[in-house]
Amino acid sequence: MPTIFDGLVDEWTAAVRAKDSAVLASLVTEDCIFLAPNAPPMRGRLTVQQLYRSLFARYDLLQTFRFEETQLMGEWAFAWGVDDITMTPLAGGDSVHFVGHGMSILRREPDGAWRFARGINNATRQSN
Repeated sequence: MPTIFDGLVDEWTAAVRAKDSAVLASLVTEDCIFLAPNAPPMRGRLTVQQLYRSLFARYDLLQTFRFEETQLMGEWAFAWGVDDITMTPLAGGDSVHFVGHGMSILRREPDGAWRFARGINNATRQSN
């Protein structure tokens, strides 16, 4: 059964494929906070856009999500599952592969759109 998450993940995946950091930024809340292993909290839409712009300049990315659970609670929703990303250097060389579990919290914004508001993952680098 399709959920709000499926549409957002499809949009996110298409934006990553298109290397469109502006679309990715539009899919997160202005006050978003994302927590990644061994890194300070990533805060705000502009930070997300700058991160992906930087990554797209250096890598081809393949990012997938597989949800284990999704829940909707009024203006908020959450999902957790597996986050998988492969980063292939544009300059050549070996790809880097990260896999882990992640949790996303979404919020319905005043314009009616659902956006990613908070997220955390424990993705770790996998051996080639």
